Amino acid sequence: MTKRVSFLWGCFGSVLPEVMRLHKLVESGGLISTDRWVVYSVAWCVFILCGGACTVAWKPESEFKAIWVGVSWPLLVAALLQAAPAIPK
Repeated sequence: MTKRVSFLWGCFGSVLPEVMRLHKLVESGGLISTDRWVVYSVAWCVFILCGGACTVAWKPESEFKAIWVGVSWPLLVAALLQAAPAIPK
């Protein structure tokens, strides 16, 4: 799978949880105020791009793995940061 294809599948995977959050938000009636939509949209785009970049770094063998990495990249990054070695003094 090429880097471009894995990036696109990773972006698709990172969109899925955000769509579910937005759906729950709309369903509950707790809409985002109009002045915060711009900030939310920019943060959403950054989130999606980071999911795609993390997927390229993971080098998945299949589309399903690329989607999986895109969906779970925040958990993967958090686990890597917790297990990071300490900086020597």
